[in-house]
Amino acid sequence: MPTGNKDQVMDDKQRILGLLGLSSRAGKVLSGFASVEAGIRKGEIKLLILSEDISANTLGKLLDIAAKTGTDLPDAYSFASSYELGCAIGKPARALAGITDEGFASGLEAMLQSYDKENETDQHTEDTDQ
Repeated sequence: MPTGNKDQVMDDKQRILGLLGLSSRAGKVLSGFASVEAGIRKGEIKLLILSEDISANTLGKLLDIAAKTGTDLPDAYSFASSYELGCAIGKPARALAGITDEGFASGLEAMLQSYDKENETDQHTEDTDQ
């Protein structure tokens, strides 16, 4: 099986993690449940990144906040492990990261959309090869 698509997906993942790290160094990332919750309530978060291994409990709490306060959640993407997210922003494992800058958010969102499409195509190829 050719590995070209998998290599591209891994390169894209590293680019996304790199931009997330740059966003964090610029002070434009809130991470951890309490910080992200406060950012959502204040309307500061433009893009939400959830780790692929986020617990059902944490996700449920996040959705409850939105339902109870009537606050719309920002666009959200499931991406990387909590360990990878934490490493990217220079912190311990994080299940949630909220991007507060519109420029970083739009750049990350475009990259995440492309990554999702590549990942779906790669997954479909693996399914048909079996």
